[in-house]
Formats: sequence, structure tokens, C-alpha cells
Amino acid sequence: MPSISDEDRVMVRKALEEVELWREREHPITQLSGGQLQRVFLARTFVQEPRLILLDEPTNHLDLKYQLELMERLSVWSKQPGRAVIGVFHDLNLAMQFAEKVIILDQGQVVLQGPTGQVLQDSMISKVFDVDVLNYMQSSLKKWLPPLEGNDSR
Repeated sequence: MPSISDEDRVMVRKALEEVELWREREHPITQLSGGQLQRVFLARTFVQEPRLILLDEPTNHLDLKYQLELMERLSVWSKQPGRAVIGVFHDLNLAMQFAEKVIILDQGQVVLQGPTGQVLQDSMISKVFDVDVLNYMQSSLKKWLPPLEGNDSR
């Protein structure tokens, strides 16, 4: 088995600190939550210094805070020359906020692809997923916004 260099140790520490798991470094992997495991896998990926990261639902099992932190870390990482992230996401909000380009599949076939702002439009998404996305998003957002004075129609 190859020995671990001081440089390797520094990289591992930095990666674990970046995903806020340095304190848990001695815990058996079986004692980590699903979200902590996701963050361990991300740290392991960063230490390997790949040029391309492929992800399948990377925000699955993560609390909202860690979803956003993960996506921000991946965004910063991917902006460095020669790096890219390709991910599968069902969360259109995350895709809209963080993806530069998207591909929409229907029954395993590419039906839309291109810049995020052009592809993730209500009419296109509604057609592919048979959901009134605009109405759904507005209805959902209304529940988070305070009512206007004299109008509590939530």
C-alpha cells in the first residue's frame, strides 16, 4: 500500500475542513448521516484533483444549507480552467441557479438542450413534464412571501 505523504495529509485536511467534517474524521463511516456521507464523497473527489466531476443527484439527503454550499463549492471549482461538472438534477431551482447549460431528457431522449435561461422556460418545461411550472412555482413562492397589506389570499 502506498504511503501517505505530508502533502496528501494537507490536501485531505483542507478538503474535510471545506465540507465541515474535520471534527468527524475519526468517526466510523457507518456512524455518518447520509448528508455527511455526501460531503465525504465530495471531499474525496476534490482531493483526487479531477478535471471532470460526474454527479447523480448530489444534493440528495442534504439539508438545504448543505445543498447550497455544495452547489456553490462545485460552481467555484468548475470555474477554474480545464474543469467541468456534469450532474443529474431533478430540482429545477438548483439547475436554474447553478447550471450554465442544461439537457432535458424525456423517456431517455434529449428533447431540449442549451443555455439554462433558454431551456428552463415555463412553456418548454410544462410541455416536457406536463406540469404548469409557472403556476406551481408562483403558488409555492406565495407561501413563503408575507401577505400584502389587506390581502391575505394565501
